[in-house]
Amino acid sequence: MHARTLAALGCFSSFILLATLSVAQQSVVEKYKLRYGGLRWSVSFGSYEGVERFALDELQRVVQRFVPYVVEIRHAAEPLDREKNLILVGTRQNNPLIAGLVDKGLVSVPSAPQGYTVACFPSPWSAANKVAVIAGADPSGVLYGVQEFNKRLAALPAETSDDRRKAFDRLPEFKITESPVIENRGLWSWGYVIYDYKRYLDNMARLKMNQLIIWNDQPPLNSRQLIDYAHSRGIKVIFGFHWGWGIENLDPVNKEHLGQIKSQVIQKYERDYRPLGLDGIYFQSFTETRETKASGRTLASLACEWINEIGGALLQRYPDLRIEAGIHATSIMDNYPDLKPLNPKIQIMWEDAGVMPWPYDPVLEFPRPRELGNLQETVAYAQKLATFRPGSEFLMIAKGWTALRWATEFEHHGPFILGERDRDFLKGRLAERSPRWDYVNAGWMERYPHALRFLRELRGASTAPMTVLGLVEDGLFEAKIQPSVALLGEMIWTGYALDSCSPNILWIGV
Repeated sequence: MHARTLAALGCFSSFILLATLSVAQQSVVEKYKLRYGGLRWSVSFGSYEGVERFALDELQRVVQRFVPYVVEIRHAAEPLDREKNLILVGTRQNNPLIAGLVDKGLVSVPSAPQGYTVACFPSPWSAANKVAVIAGADPSGVLYGVQEFNKRLAALPAETSDDRRKAFDRLPEFKITESPVIENRGLWSWGYVIYDYKRYLDNMARLKMNQLIIWNDQPPLNSRQLIDYAHSRGIKVIFGFHWGWGIENLDPVNKEHLGQIKSQVIQKYERDYRPLGLDGIYFQSFTETRETKASGRTLASLACEWINEIGGALLQRYPDLRIEAGIHATSIMDNYPDLKPLNPKIQIMWEDAGVMPWPYDPVLEFPRPRELGNLQETVAYAQKLATFRPGSEFLMIAKGWTALRWATEFEHHGPFILGERDRDFLKGRLAERSPRWDYVNAGWMERYPHALRFLRELRGASTAPMTVLGLVEDGLFEAKIQPSVALLGEMIWTGYALDSCSPNILWIGV
C-alpha cells in the first residue's frame, strides 16, 4: 500500500480512536451522580460585561453562601433547566427569558434610569419550582436590583448552613419595583484617606451609590485605574482641586488674583485632569468663611464672578465638561440671589447650610446666632437654594460621619498612589476610628427621621435632578459599612429608611 495512503489511514484511525474516547468520556460524565440530590438553584444571565459583570459576581457571592453545591451560572441563550429554581438576571434587551415574562405580563420593568424590578413567584415553566427575577432598566439597574435581592436574602432567618439553605429554597413570593428618588448619590472624600479604593468603591455600589468626589492636591498616579474600576461599578468619578481655596492673602476683589487663578486652573486642568477620563471636576475658592462681604461686595456676587470667569473659559474650550462649584452657605446666607447670573452649565454643590444633615455632628440645633439654628429653618433655606435657579440641579454635601483630623494628621501632598494600603493598616486604623463611629452611629439612629424629613421636603420642592453626597473620609468605609452610612444609602435611594436597614446591608458589605 502506498505510504501516503497508509499515513492517511493512520490519521483516520487516530481520529476514530479520539472520537470513541470522547463518547466514552461523555457517557461517564452523564452517569456521574451528583452528591447533593436536593432542590437546586441556577442563574440565567443576559450579560457578563461592565457593570453587569460586577452585579453577577455579587449575586453569585451571596447566593453561594446559602447552598452547599456549586451554583450554575448560564447565559440566557442556553437551554432552560426546568428542574431547578431559576434566578433570571439582566435587562429586557439582553435576557430573552426576562423579555418573555414581560410579554406575558408577569413582570414589569421601570423605564426610569437605574430602576429595577425584583420579584419571586411560581415558575411559568414548572409548577414544582419558582423563579426569581432581577430585571434592570439598564446595567446600573441590574446592579442595584442584585443588591436589593442580596439584602432580602440577608434578612432570611438562618443560624446554621442547613437553615440558610432551607430558608433560601422557601424564598417567599414578593415583587418590588423601584427607581431612585435622588439621581446622583454617593460620597465625598480627600483622596489620601481612601486606603483601599477597590473595596471603597465596591461598598459604595452595595449601597446603590453612583458618584464619588475625590479631592487631591495632585491627581494620584493610579487615577486611571481608579476611574476605570469605578466605572465598572457604575460610579462616576469627579476630581476636586482648588480655584483659590486655601491660598493665603487671596483677595477675591483683586482682578489680578482672579487672572492668576484662572491661568493656573486652565493649565492644571489641561495638563493633569483632562487626560484622565473623569466624569467632571469640582472646586472650591473662597467661600469657606462666616464673612458674607469683602470690600463692600457680597461674597455671593464675587463667587459668581470668579466662577463665570474661570468656568466660562473652560467651557468655551470644553463645552461638555461637567463643573461642580463647591460653595459654603455660611458665607452666602440670604445673598444667594446674587448667584442667579451663574452660568447655567455650572452646578452649585452646597455645604454648611444649617443643622442636620449639614454639620459635622448629627445635631438638630446650633447655638450660634445668624446661622440657621433649627430643622424648620434648614428645610426652608434648602428649598430656596434648590429653586432660585429654575431648572438647575441641586447638589449638596451631607455631613455627620467622619472627617479629616485637621489639627493632627492633615497634610498637603504631592504625587502619590491612592488606595493601595496594607490590610493590617486598615484593621488598625478602623480600631482607632471606632469611638467616632460609635458616637455618630448612635446620633444617626436617634435622629435620622429629621434628616429623612429634610430630604423628602427638599425632593418635593424641585423636579430637577439632585445630588446628595455624604462626607465620609478617614472612616475606613472600605473596611466596614457602618450603620449610619447604610442608612444614608437607603434614604437617598428610596426616600425612606428600613427599620432593619443596618444589619441587612452590613451583612453584605463587611
